Order: sequence, then C-alpha cells, then structure tokens
Amino acid sequence: MPELITSAQNPTIKFIRALEQKKARQETGLFVAEGRRALERARLAGITPDYVLATEGPQDWGQTRDLRVSGAVMARLSGQNNPTGLIGVFKQSAILSDFAPGPDDVAIALEDIRDPGNLGTILRTADAVSVRHVALVGESCDPFSPEAVRASMGSLFGARLSRMSAKQFQGALAEWRGEIVATAAQAATDYRRTYARPTLLLMGSEGSGLSDTLAAQANVSVRIPMSGGAESLNVATASALMLYEVKRAELR
Repeated sequence: MPELITSAQNPTIKFIRALEQKKARQETGLFVAEGRRALERARLAGITPDYVLATEGPQDWGQTRDLRVSGAVMARLSGQNNPTGLIGVFKQSAILSDFAPGPDDVAIALEDIRDPGNLGTILRTADAVSVRHVALVGESCDPFSPEAVRASMGSLFGARLSRMSAKQFQGALAEWRGEIVATAAQAATDYRRTYARPTLLLMGSEGSGLSDTLAAQANVSVRIPMSGGAESLNVATASALMLYEVKRAELR
C-alpha cells in the first residue's frame, strides 16, 4: 500500500496540480485525465499512465507511480464538483501522431477551434463512429486542457491527433487522393449523400467558420439545411451530423 499523501504542498502534488496550466503541460509534455472511464479507455488503447492518484489503493493500471491521496488533496487536484477519486497523468506523445490516414479512412480536420468543450465533444463523436485521425490546424485550442479532456469523456485516448500549422496542412491537402469535404451555406449539394474513400472533412472555427483558403481546397461542398431562424449550427453539432453521414454505410 503506497504512503498516504495528506498535504497539497507535497512536491509531487504541486507538480501535478501545475498541469492545469498550459505552460506546464507544454514544458512537461504531460496531461491529466480524471475518472475510471478515462483510465479504462486509455488501457483499451494500450496507453499507460505515468502516475495514478487515488483515494483508495493500491491501483493497477500499469503506471510508473501509484500515489494514494486524502480526499482533501483529491479535491484540490480534481476539476469536478464531485471528485471521482481517481486521476491519471499521461504523456501527450501517446496521443499525438503524424497525419497519415489510410486509403479507406475518414479523417477530420478542425481549423482554429477555440472552445475546448467543442473540441472534446467532437473527439467523443469521432470516437463513436471510429474516426481516429483528427488534425488540429492553425490556432486551435489545447486538446490536453482539463476542459477538453473532460468533454471527450475518455475518447481523447482513441484519437490519432495531429497538430499542424496552416502551411503544414496545405502540404497534407496537396497529397490527399480522395474527397475533401467542406460545408457551405450556399452549396448546391445536400450533405446527405454517399462519400468516397478516403474522406477528409474540413470544419472551421466557431466564429468565422472555415477560412477561404481551406474552403477553396475542398473538392466537395455540401450544405446542412436549416428551416428555422438560427444563423448557423454549433461546430460540434455540425461535425456530429457530418461524421455520422460520412460513416452511414458502416453504421448500418
């Protein structure tokens, strides 16, 4: 049984608490995921935590360090009103990869997504339909922030996540040999259609949508019809509609 840590001033606890901040995550290459669901999803993906902190122990997740903490310390570490009592610390490199979908794959590229809740929700939806390749293009928010990790509900561990500058992504687009799909309000084609493989779905930022530069790279433009008064759909909602439609045949 590991020694019980009861002080939030413990050096290891302070180190892990600091991962709430983007700067610390960038410097260490680590991030925090909370709850049994997240750790189980990580184990399913073959991803082992560096640390596991729990109010009950011992824990067996293959981790390097097993730390038992008091309820008060867990409350300081947790980002939830009702802490789950279980936290894992993981390497970002276990999630990050080169952007290299196969010839039969579906991939999604997110340009300048700023809201971590939207990003986490899109990752969760992509995981639900077995879309693994996710490219974050430009000034997108940190996928390893507590808000994004929490919103993904463990699905972050199912992603092959690529972070790319706009210039790097232009290079990937030049080599793409399948459909490149963008949504546009004035597009003539309804989004409910059959999509050829490989399929690359482009989705833009919450405020301004897809940039003109990336929209011009699409070889398929579709519209999601709206009959009400809303000006547009939330990017997470639009991504969900598109992902399910692109994967419709495999989901039957």
